[in-house]
Amino acid sequence: MKKFLTLLLLLCVCTSMAALENLKVGNTTRTMIVYGPKNLPSQPALVIACHGANQDAPYLQSLAKWESVADTAKFVVVYANGVNKSWDLGGTSDLNFMQAIIDEMYARYHINKNRVYLTGFSMGGMFTYYCANKMADKIAAFAPVSGYPMGGPNASASRPVPILHTHGTADDVCGYGPVQSHIDAWVRFNGCNTTPEVIKPYPRNKPNSPASLKRYRNGKNGVEVALLTLADKGHWWSMDTAQALTSEEVWNFCKRYSLGEEEPEVKSIQPENMSFDMLPERDNTFTVTFSEPVDCSQITAKLQKANTAAITLDVAGSGMVKAVNGSSLSNAATGTGMSKTVTFTIPASAEVADGEYTLTIANAVNQKGGVMRQATFTYVYGVEEVGEEPNVETFYASDFFSGKETIGEGIPNGWKRVNITSSGTTETTAGGTANCPGVRMKYFEPGGDFDAGFYLSARDNQTCHLYYGQYSSHRLMLRAGKYRISFNSVYWSEGALSGNASYNFQILNTSNESFYSQPSLKSTGTMKENTNQQITGSKAYEFDFDIPRVGYYVLDFEMSEGWNSVIFGNIKLTSRPSIADTYKGTFYRKLLECERALEGYDECDAGKEFKEVIDQYSDLESISPSVYTAATKALDATLAKFNKAEKDLNTGIEQAVSGASESGVTAIYSISGVRLNELQPNAVNIIRTTDGKVRKVIVR
Repeated sequence: MKKFLTLLLLLCVCTSMAALENLKVGNTTRTMIVYGPKNLPSQPALVIACHGANQDAPYLQSLAKWESVADTAKFVVVYANGVNKSWDLGGTSDLNFMQAIIDEMYARYHINKNRVYLTGFSMGGMFTYYCANKMADKIAAFAPVSGYPMGGPNASASRPVPILHTHGTADDVCGYGPVQSHIDAWVRFNGCNTTPEVIKPYPRNKPNSPASLKRYRNGKNGVEVALLTLADKGHWWSMDTAQALTSEEVWNFCKRYSLGEEEPEVKSIQPENMSFDMLPERDNTFTVTFSEPVDCSQITAKLQKANTAAITLDVAGSGMVKAVNGSSLSNAATGTGMSKTVTFTIPASAEVADGEYTLTIANAVNQKGGVMRQATFTYVYGVEEVGEEPNVETFYASDFFSGKETIGEGIPNGWKRVNITSSGTTETTAGGTANCPGVRMKYFEPGGDFDAGFYLSARDNQTCHLYYGQYSSHRLMLRAGKYRISFNSVYWSEGALSGNASYNFQILNTSNESFYSQPSLKSTGTMKENTNQQITGSKAYEFDFDIPRVGYYVLDFEMSEGWNSVIFGNIKLTSRPSIADTYKGTFYRKLLECERALEGYDECDAGKEFKEVIDQYSDLESISPSVYTAATKALDATLAKFNKAEKDLNTGIEQAVSGASESGVTAIYSISGVRLNELQPNAVNIIRTTDGKVRKVIVR
């Protein structure tokens, strides 16, 4: 054991500067990296990943790249950080840490506590086995990677547990030899078939893969023990696209398991989530449809505006609704016993004030005892007017091209470049520095996705940061509220593209702690190290976040992948558009665009069809985002069709011989499709000739 730990401690790794969050665990403060994708379902799964000895959470994040799997499968990932880059393999401190993570992610994302999964690399794999024996009632499946208990096999969990073990045959730190003994111990404990199904090569869709999979199936409670062997691979988390990808395999194995009965889900709600322009002077009735029958007597519901008392709805049917002012109101809730549908009404007499509210539905229990703890939805009371421009306030918008003559390939005013070497020393380049080497401004042909942006690369350094907001003359002061940050990025070189290089973005608070982060961002397209072109096909990012209190904040773009490099620009920080402006405002502005495009073309065939669509939506009124989204798409599609017809009409114009007539003409039309009696001078005429051809001519 001592020899092995010594080997682990010699594995000195360069860690990235990914953002760590604090988490209180008893009287101690622990750290972790949390990733929650957009558009999570109401009860997402949770994957907790534990690093190896003398490593940390940012390093495992750079290795395992769980974000790409989570974005597709929609679950939450937490990279846990051990104390002193190690794990407690004999006590309770890290068991308590795991429980605290589960509780925090439930409070934050309302994760499904029946679908929590644990994986770990090297010493993190040892800890995964330890948790399998100590926390089988809290974690549904376990996936150790390149690690096992050094004292020998020990399968003594409180229940049969599913395990996927991944290991390379050339592992020179935690050797491959003892792996089978640990697998056999858990096969016996779980009561699995002792003769495995062997899949080689694995996965089946990669016939040249050197990996193989042994599956010991039909264990108690349907669990399975599996061994994924990576031939000739060493002590690492394999992301080799030529064979099995560790993170994907771990997820595909674990997702099959749950601690208990699946919880019911809200399948639909009317009015739909994010509905707006709701009138408080009317009764507003909500209809909730669940995935299966639930016990209506236990469901709770409340409508609450931030920092105000809630309107609590007694869905069980006691006949009372508590209003904001505490008075009793008639309850219109329906649905008793086991039902898939519950309906309740917030009456006009509740005197709901204008504003944005959260509706919380909780405690839906199905026939097998599965409980939907909580689902939340957003509604806006009060009608909001929208205009030709989004009603947002801009706090920062990059205009790098204007500094081309003074800054050149340097660092623009307000920005700061900080290089960090492997030894921990830093080198800072101040904003306003002209024509410096390394990370700097680049300029491109106008008319593309953006015409100037940062070349971002760590190069020979461990990490490079680009900060905005740290100088007193360029502070980024934000009030409490809702915000949106957007930017574009493109790969600078073919190497960065093929290497699938990533970078991190975060917002720091006044203590230089990460307030909001988006790790492992990718790009699209490549400039092929050439500035003499337009940037097209770049990756566009847009993130929403909330500021809880007024203060100064800092933008931070970070790269830590050597000479891999990206170009990013078109940075814009604004207040977030309201829900009404996002849906109704977008539709209204598209309608105006269509009406302006139609001017002068209403009598041609394409114009008539276009006008019919515009007329169909000109008086649209709704409270539903989906209605406005569908209408916007319909207008956009018809506008594209109309623009194409107009373009076709205006191409191929022939210059007619000077004169006011054209021989062999059987019909004449104006460019807008109006039938004419004669050719119009100095105008485009569409003519049909005796040979059946249609031509466009300008008569001079």
